[in-house]
Amino acid sequence: MNLRQNRRPGRLTALLAAFLLIAAPAVPADAAEPAPAVPSHAAKPATAGPDPVAHDPTLIKQGRYYYEIITGDSATRTYLPIRRSADLINWTYVGTVFDTAPAWVTAELGVTPDDFWAPDINYFDGEYHLYYAASSFGTNDSVIGLATTRSLEKPQWVDRGLVLRTTSGVENVNAIDPDVSFDRAGDAYLSYGSFWDGLRMRKLDVRTGLLSTSDTTEHRIASRAGMAIEGPSVTYRNGWYYLFISFDFCCRGVNSDYRVMVGRSRSITGPYADRDGVALTDGGGTPILAGYNDFAGPGHGDVYGDLFAHHYYDKADAGAPKGSIRRINWVNGWPRLSDPLSGNRGYGHGPAYVQLVHRDSEAVLANASCGYEGAAITLAAPDEGDPCRQWQLIDRGDGAVSLTNRQSNKVAEVAACVDADGAPVAQWGWLANDCQRFRLIPGSAGWSRIVNPLAGRALQPAACAGAGAAVQTFAAGDCQEFRIQPVGEVLLTDLTNTRLIGKRWRFTHTTGGWYRVTDSASRRSLDGTYWRIEAPATGGYRLVGLNGQTREVLLHTP
Repeated sequence: MNLRQNRRPGRLTALLAAFLLIAAPAVPADAAEPAPAVPSHAAKPATAGPDPVAHDPTLIKQGRYYYEIITGDSATRTYLPIRRSADLINWTYVGTVFDTAPAWVTAELGVTPDDFWAPDINYFDGEYHLYYAASSFGTNDSVIGLATTRSLEKPQWVDRGLVLRTTSGVENVNAIDPDVSFDRAGDAYLSYGSFWDGLRMRKLDVRTGLLSTSDTTEHRIASRAGMAIEGPSVTYRNGWYYLFISFDFCCRGVNSDYRVMVGRSRSITGPYADRDGVALTDGGGTPILAGYNDFAGPGHGDVYGDLFAHHYYDKADAGAPKGSIRRINWVNGWPRLSDPLSGNRGYGHGPAYVQLVHRDSEAVLANASCGYEGAAITLAAPDEGDPCRQWQLIDRGDGAVSLTNRQSNKVAEVAACVDADGAPVAQWGWLANDCQRFRLIPGSAGWSRIVNPLAGRALQPAACAGAGAAVQTFAAGDCQEFRIQPVGEVLLTDLTNTRLIGKRWRFTHTTGGWYRVTDSASRRSLDGTYWRIEAPATGGYRLVGLNGQTREVLLHTP
């Protein structure tokens, strides 16, 4: 459902806000066995870290402390909480920017907001400048304000008033999610926006911190034609400006599908393009972080030097919003985010990507148009390198999975929940309903039926055709079997994701539903036999060997 809404906060409850008032304790040294040494791009098991409750964090350092300011709590009318840390892991609450909302905000909006959103802090012209948004959920009747202080150690915040305003029914942009960045000439620019027509940028006057009166150009820097996009953050490196943004939906707890994308430009005002050359104003963006393991919906990041502060929803804590810090590494001119410095994690970065190969035609399940909401699911010719033909089978409980497309981050669903033979299958954002859940029912020799709970109907191509055929659901049919083909290198672990099996593996199809599973480095075969893949109702995968041996495993992206 493409709601034209502000993305705002999954409001912190009073209970969660209470956690802001205490310092998070350090994890005892003997709380767990040391994590095994694995490459930095593979997540390592750890105990639940002391990540604090947070939404939309912004980060800066003064002296020995890092300071983080976050979206407030509507239940307690907390306006922009502040905390600090010497190690980026253990945080202490130190107050708020405002005790009450400034009067000008109420005068502009006609109401007093319960909290302020999405702050961004920078130091320039001898002061710390904090930009923040005030609005109401679901409208673009919004303002961006500014507060300054000369010190964060003993702050004396000064309200500088209105920076930017948008009005419902007037502008096709939304004045929230501010971010300030500088070009190589020292000029400052304000990025902002959410949903509607995407993200914009305006030049600032560094002396006042307000919009420039000499350069009033509004630059359009990213858009998804009204689909979910927000949370800009711009940084510079080696001749390029990099625009970090968030796609899809926050604020849905464990069902959030927020993710972080990036593009780059030679000019701070754009045009920005992703790694494939697609303009960010045309919906482009190279993915660098999506939900995995206990990290649901990571997004709204703030770049500070080589650090990336963001929030996520903790699956191990009922979807509570938490703050996380990662380091930014650079590979061939593009950012790569490290594992988090703290928090819940396990091996890998989410379920392995797979192709779902049709038995009769050898075509694969595909988002053939590479579209988003409402795009039809069809069969297409096999192409392991095309993300529109790759899927994650994400555990949704009780033996069910969602089929989540790699390119769109949307899930396959029985369109409009039509409960009849021949119902079309399309894709949509995850809504946690039975139209979007499937079970893989093992057949013979590694083949499975992909069955939806609606009257037990399974996926099959129209008229049992091959590539190009629309995928529909039928209660029974002669062409309903698929095999699971893992893409590229994968990690194998036990079902609890606490024990790594070997290092990296490749599944090479041999015949029928059988695979040779080999270690990517040594080329040795797993247990010296061939394997078929089943997805039992108990979750995970069951590897069944030609010799009758079985292994219960999870498959992860490295």
